[in-house]
Order: sequence, then structure tokens, then C-alpha cells
Amino acid sequence: YLEIKDRKDIPQAALEIYKENDTFLSYINNLNYTITSYNKIRETIAEVEYPLIEQQLQAIDHQLTDAENKLTWSTSGIGDYILRTRTMVFDLEQRLQKSKNNILEIQSIMATWSKSPLYERASARVSGTTEKQAGSGDNLLILADLDERLNKRYREIREAGERIHGLVEDNRQFLQVNANDASIAEYWKAYVEYIDEMITDGFYAIVQCDLEFFRQETDRNASPEPLFQVLLEVQPPEMIFTPSIEPNAPDGFVDFIDGLIANSYKQSSLISRLAKHLPHANYQPDIQEMNSLTTIRHDINERVQHVIAKGHEYQRSFDRYAYLWTDDRKEFMRQFLIYGHVLTPEEIQQHALTGIPENPPTTGQFREQIDTYEAIYGEVEKIDPIQIFDKWFRIDARPFKQTLLNTVKKWSFMFKQWLIEHVTNSLNELQEFIQNTDKQLKRPVKEGDYNLLVEIMAHLAAIKQREQVTDALFAPLKDTIELLKSYNQDLPEEVHQQLEILPEKWLNLKRNYVAIRQNVAPLQAQENTKIRQRLTDFDTVQTQFRERFKNEAPYMYETPEAYKRLDRVNRDLIKQENVLEKLMKSSALFEVSFPDFKLIKQCRKDVKLLKQLWDYISLVRFSMNDWKSTRWREINVESMDAEVKKFQRDIKLLDKEMRVWNAYIQLEQILKNMITALRSITELRNPAIRERHWDELMSCTGVQFSMSAQTTLEELLNLNLYNYEEEVRNIVDKAVKEMSMEKTIKDIENTWTTMEFRADPHPRTGIRLLTASDELIETLEDHQVQLQNMLQSKYIAFFQNQVSTWQRKLSQADQVIQILREVQKTWAHLESIFIGTEDIRKQLPEDSKRFDEIDRDFKKVAEENQKDLNVTHCTNRDGVYEQLESIKSRLSLCEKALAEYLETKRLAFPRFYFVSPAELLDILSNGNVPEKVMRHLRYRTVLDYFS
Repeated sequence: YLEIKDRKDIPQAALEIYKENDTFLSYINNLNYTITSYNKIRETIAEVEYPLIEQQLQAIDHQLTDAENKLTWSTSGIGDYILRTRTMVFDLEQRLQKSKNNILEIQSIMATWSKSPLYERASARVSGTTEKQAGSGDNLLILADLDERLNKRYREIREAGERIHGLVEDNRQFLQVNANDASIAEYWKAYVEYIDEMITDGFYAIVQCDLEFFRQETDRNASPEPLFQVLLEVQPPEMIFTPSIEPNAPDGFVDFIDGLIANSYKQSSLISRLAKHLPHANYQPDIQEMNSLTTIRHDINERVQHVIAKGHEYQRSFDRYAYLWTDDRKEFMRQFLIYGHVLTPEEIQQHALTGIPENPPTTGQFREQIDTYEAIYGEVEKIDPIQIFDKWFRIDARPFKQTLLNTVKKWSFMFKQWLIEHVTNSLNELQEFIQNTDKQLKRPVKEGDYNLLVEIMAHLAAIKQREQVTDALFAPLKDTIELLKSYNQDLPEEVHQQLEILPEKWLNLKRNYVAIRQNVAPLQAQENTKIRQRLTDFDTVQTQFRERFKNEAPYMYETPEAYKRLDRVNRDLIKQENVLEKLMKSSALFEVSFPDFKLIKQCRKDVKLLKQLWDYISLVRFSMNDWKSTRWREINVESMDAEVKKFQRDIKLLDKEMRVWNAYIQLEQILKNMITALRSITELRNPAIRERHWDELMSCTGVQFSMSAQTTLEELLNLNLYNYEEEVRNIVDKAVKEMSMEKTIKDIENTWTTMEFRADPHPRTGIRLLTASDELIETLEDHQVQLQNMLQSKYIAFFQNQVSTWQRKLSQADQVIQILREVQKTWAHLESIFIGTEDIRKQLPEDSKRFDEIDRDFKKVAEENQKDLNVTHCTNRDGVYEQLESIKSRLSLCEKALAEYLETKRLAFPRFYFVSPAELLDILSNGNVPEKVMRHLRYRTVLDYFS
């Protein structure tokens, strides 16, 4: 500017600076770029990013420290410094920006599927759908290509996951994070968790979009269209929904809804977790734990349960039709034709013994049945098969309605078809009967032609038999034809012609019947006489047969080959029954009174009862023979007892006539004996039973056998235990008591085998003296009482010697312990006096000599005691009690002499009465040692001796 003004007074320094103008401008621009980049880093850096580039920022700050404190525009190399600084800052700013761009791309990727739900309605695929089309009812959830759509979405998410993992790895490189640098590892984990949360938020939005779709489309307040549909069908014996709406049905509607929701949640499992250090391998567990999504899912499930309840209620509204497809039409028709209605359980029970009287239906009852089903058909036709609940759940009952209509038609047609067949068959059968009978009756009968006479009589009987029914046949048939016409069921013209012609033909046949009957009357009378004679002869035959039957039939239990005998008498009976049947037919044809041959009938009844009885006998024998081979320890008494009692109950239900038969009486007795024997066997299995008890049992029964683990039930039954039930009970009671004794004796033996004295050394001599503890004395007394009680028992015989021996041992032990305790106590007291005190030995020389002998004998006994400290062994040695008794008596003499000696001293010095015997002895034995005497007198006063 100054040069343009042609100023000559420009300082030289200014001119020098101006020459470097471009250089300075370059420096300034670079510095501005550096400042802008640096400030951008500081302003945009995220909290989780800063620790990752902190060292790089510190390096830049260190680089800038020289510029702040040292460098000037004239510093050598300032240009390179500025350029180097700008490069450092710009490089960091670019890398940081790229990492941020990658974060934005990750967010964009995750937002891809949160804008449209995984599922859609049919209308969503058709552009320009009109309101009329939308309300057509076909705008349901698309399920046709569901698997294809799911696979496509899952594939896209997997590919996106690979891209996201790649972007995170790029950011690691952009931020120059060394994976092996422990100082930065935690910061990198935090950064990855930061991105991880973005992925979680993305999946949350995706799943929320899907769940919100279902929540909105199932909100009845939002007036949605039907979203789901199920079919109601009949699959006898039940009505079912397809898919099933039962709560636990596999592949049911509830499973289907859960599956749709699970498919949405599954999306969050398709990208492996960025933060590998977190516990879950993918994002699905985190998404499933989100309360807001759980709330939406809960709302959807509640709505599903609500429409399912309504669906069940709708289904139950058709329960009144269930009998149409559950009842057996054939069985219904069978009962209707016999009784005029279907039998109730009450009727069946009421007539269980007498039988239900037959009452064939009338034409009016047929009309009622057909009208009932026609009315049901009309009712079903009015059913609206499409039902929508809560505006979003549709039930299509068209399959159910069509099946129900077809079923009702089958019921109605069943009655119509039977009436058609009844009319046709009745007329055809009558026409054939008239033609055949009329033809047969035209044959002339000659005298002596018995066979033809029988045939003619049979035809006449047939006419008479059906006369009443046929006379009343034509009017109901006409009514039936009219009834069928009312239901548009026309019969062939041939049927109408038969109905016109057959009444006249039937009337003509009856006229012929009267004429022919008069013609054969003489021949019939002759035959009647012959038949009566044969009947008289058969009466004699049946009496003889009955007697022979009684002798040959298996009424006795011991009858050999009973079934063969029964077959033989049955064959003979059949022959007699055949003869009887022929006589009965002849009598019926020629109208001869037929007597009641009760004996033959009784034989037939007996054959049936005998067969029934011997079947039970065979079954009982087979069962018992099977049981007899069972080893007695393996016998299942409870099972056998139950089986025998069942046999008893069964035979009691048999005909009472059997009860006088020997076979029945013996069978009943065998079962009673078996129950008694099983009771005895149960008792004999008592663990207290020993071999001696078996010997005793064999002695009672008089049957000998070897008792072992191989003994079978048969061998026990051979003992006839049912005759010795009381003896068995007594033996078992005895065994139980003996077992108790045996246990007590065993306990006593075990106790005294290990019971020992305690040996304590004598303080002065070191001789070990025996000590009996309180426990030992208590046990000894207790066991003596037990042994005494056993000796008084009536079951003592077997253990008499053992109990007596132990009573003797313990009694000896008790006596020895008592005397030993006294001897040891007395010896220990006198030993220190007679052995350890010279003064006493001088004053009582004879007694001292006696005590020396006692001491020698006592030590000998004590030495023997130490050889075996076991109480029973020690106390039951030969002569030990006598030795101790001798020692005790001699010790008494020494005690008496000592007492007399002390008494003389007290008389000589009365103050000794206030000193104990032990102290007095100590004073007397130490009379020449004042110090030892004074210890007994030093602190005593007269009052001490009275205290």
C-alpha cells in the first residue's frame, strides 16, 4: 500500500518483512487450519473416545508448547514446524471423523428395519386398495411366504452384523488402538460397549416396531380388521379348531402367536456381540429383559387369551349338537326298532333281571324322529359361520356347518331309508309267501303219505301264525307310503301295484286254508294218536335217563377225568333233546298238547352248572399247583390270599343248586383250608423260627420232611396246617419269646466278654488294686434281674442251662466284687499301720505277725487278679471267694486288736478321744518326733473337737 503511494520513508525492516509476505500468509493459513481442526477435535470428541486418543492429543499439545514459549516468526525451520503440526492435528481430526462416520453408519444400519414391521397384512402389498376391498375380510396377516420373508430378513441382519463388526475394527485402526496395550484395553472395552448399546437400542426399536404392529392391530378400540383366522371343524368325536386354541396344544394358535413374537426377538440373536467380554454371546437376552417390551408382549398375550375364551364359548354353543356325530347311528336305530326309543341307564338297571319289554315304533314315532332332524337341519342352516371377536380374531365355521348339515341329513335319511326298505321288503316277502304257500297247498294228500301231510300241516301252521300280523299290515304300509311322500320320497310303481293286489290274494289264501284243513282232518286225528303215544313213551325214557345222568355226571370232587364224563353225558343229553325237539315240532304241527319234560330240562341245567363249577375247580387246581412249586421263602402270601378270597367270592355267586353237590362242598373246603394254611405260613415265616421249632411242628402234625431254603409250599401244605392253626400260633409265640431271650443272653455275653476292672496302684506299695466302676455295678445288677426274670418264664426250657450258668457267674462276680472291695479297703488302711509303723508292730507283735501273713496272701490274690482283668474270669476263679473271705476274717481280728490298743491310749490320755483314729495312730507312731506330732495339735482348740 505504501509503495503504491510512492512513499520513500518505508523502514528497511518493514520492507524486509514485506518481502516474506507470502510465506507469512502461508504460515497463518496453516495455523488457522490447525486451530480449526484442533478445536473440532476438542468440541466433538465423545467421552468414550477421549481416553483412546488422549496420548495423541498430549503429543499435539507438547508440540504446541514450543510455539507458545520459544518459537518466533524468525525461528529457523518455523515453516516446517507449522506444517508438521498441521499434519499431526489434521490426521487425528480426519481419523476421528471417519470413526464418527462409521458410528453414524452403524446407527443407520440398525434403523433400517425399525421403520417397517416384520409382518404385514395382505393390503400392504396391493397399491391403491379401495375401502371396499380393505373391508372384504381377506385382509389377514400374510402367512403364505412367511418362511421366505423371515429368511430374507435374517440374512440381511447377518450381513449387516458382518458389516458392523468390520466398521468397529476400522474404528480401532482409525483411533490407533493397540489391542495388546493393557493401559488402554479398558478404555477400548468402554468404547465397544458404547457401540454395543447402539446395537441394543437398534434391536429394541426393531422388536418394538413388530410388537407395536400386533398391539395396534389387536386393539379393538382402534377398529382393526380381522388379523388372524381359525377354522372350526368336526373331527368325531370332537369339535376342533385349526389351528387349535387349546392353551398347551402343540402347533396351536397360542404357539403360533408365541412363534411370531419369538421370530421378532430372534432377530437380536443374529449379530454376535461386539463386546465379547460381556456375558451374553448376542443381544437377545438383553432385549428379552426389557420391561417395556415385556409389557407390550403381556398386552398381546392377554388379548389372545381373551379371544380364545370367547372362541371356547362359541364352540360350547354347539355342544347341543354333539350327539349327532358322537352317537352310534346303527345302535340308535337298533334300539329304536326294538323299544321305540333309545334306552336310558335307569331303564337298563331297572329291567336288568327281567329284561326290557319290546315295543316296536309306530309310524307316528318315525314321523317325530324325521321331523326332529329336519327341524335341526333348518336350525343349522341359519347359523352364521363367520364370527369375529374383538374385531381382529375371526372364526370360520363353514367346514363345521357343512359337516353338521351332512350329519343331520344322514340321521334323517336313516329313518326314511328304513321305511322304504320296510315297505318294499314286507310286500315282497308277503308276495313270495302267498305264491309259494298257494302252490304247495294245491298238492293232494293221500292216506299213508306222512311226509306230505307234515309239509301241508307246516304250511297251514305258517298261515295261522302270520294271519293276525298280515291282516294288520296293509293299513300301516299305506300310512308309511304317505309319510314318505310328505318328505318327497317316492316309491316305485311296482310297490303301489303290490299294495293293490296282495290284500285280495291274502284273502283267497285264507279261504283255501279253511278248505284244506277240513280235508286233512281225518289224517290229522290218526297222527295225533301216534304222537300222544310217543310222548308217553318218552316220559318213561326221560326218567331212566335222569337216573343214569345222576350216576355218570361229575358231581363228586374226586371224579377222575371230569370233563370227559361231562362231554359224554352231554352227548347223550343232546340225543334226548333232539328226540324231544322232533316230538315238540310234531305236536305243534298236529296241535297236540305238549307236556313239560322237566327232567330233561334239569339235566341241561345241571350240565351248564357242572361245566361252570368244574371250570372254577380247574382254575383253582391250576393256580394251587403253580403255587405249590414256589419256594416257601418266596411265597407272596398277600397275593395268594387275595386270589383265594376272590375264588371264594366267585363261587358264592354261582347257582345255589350247586351248594349241595360234593364237588362244590369240597372246593369250598379246600379254599377255606388254603386261607388257614396261608395264615399259618405267614406266622411260620417269622424270623424267630428255628430248626427246633420245625421239629416240634413235625411232631405235632406227624409228617416228617427236611426243612431248608429249597422247601416248597407243597411240602408245607402236606403238614395239613389248617388242622393245627392253634399249635402253629403257640409255636410261633414260643419262638418269639425265645428269640427275645436269645437276644438278651447274647447281649449279656457280649457285655461281660469285654467288661474289665480298672487297676489303680496303691500309693505306698504300688500294688495294683481292682476298682469296679458305678456303670459296672449297675450293669451287673440289671443283668442279674433279667436272668432272674427269664428263669421264671415258661419258655425257659431251651435256655435253662445258659441262663443258669450266667446267673451263677454273675452272682459269683457280685459276691467277689463286694468282698474284694471290703478287703482292699481294709488292707489299704491297715497296711500302713502294721507294716509302716514300728511302734504298732512293737505294741501288737502277735497281730503284726498275723497281718504279715494276711499281706502275703492278699498280694498273692492281687497278683492273680492282674493276670486277667475280665470281670467274670477274674471273679470266677476257683477258691477266690474263699481266699478273700479268709483274708477278711483275719483282717477283722487285726482291726479289733488295733481298736483295743487305741482304746487303752485314750483311757490313758482322754484328750485322744478328740482325735480321729488315723491321727491318733500317727501321733502314737511318731511319739519321738515332736514336729510330726505337733501338726495334729498346733491350731486346734477344745472347741475344734466339738465342731
